[in-house]
Amino acid sequence: MIDDAPELVVIIQCEDVVKRCSGFLCMNDFYDRTGKFTEYPEGVRYMTMTCGGCCGNLLTPKLENLGMRLRKAGMNKDDVTFHFASCVCSDNSHRLPCPFMGRMKALLQRKGFTNIVLGSHISQKAQAKRDAGIYRKWE
Repeated sequence: MIDDAPELVVIIQCEDVVKRCSGFLCMNDFYDRTGKFTEYPEGVRYMTMTCGGCCGNLLTPKLENLGMRLRKAGMNKDDVTFHFASCVCSDNSHRLPCPFMGRMKALLQRKGFTNIVLGSHISQKAQAKRDAGIYRKWE
């Protein structure tokens, strides 16, 4: 388990990919505590948001809104861990890794969010393609 577990996990999904992906597998992995979510204890909450579209600039107002909501709920930004969904940070069936991920990470940090993780659901098919050298390895 994570010693200083967050109260909230936010998964940032690709704006384009959510037009064809419901995010079910990421959510399922979170609630089943598998893949990238194995270390989170029960009681940690979950939400998703999209990047806002290329180049990620529309993430900024979402982060400002989240920061305001956190303050009103008595939470701190340190209580939140962001995961870039696998559709953002890795080769997969949807797309190549997002070329704006570094920019979005910088936006998160500029807004005071420092707990950032790469990945969410890890597809067995995509992992097999990484192992075979068809998709690039990540992390």
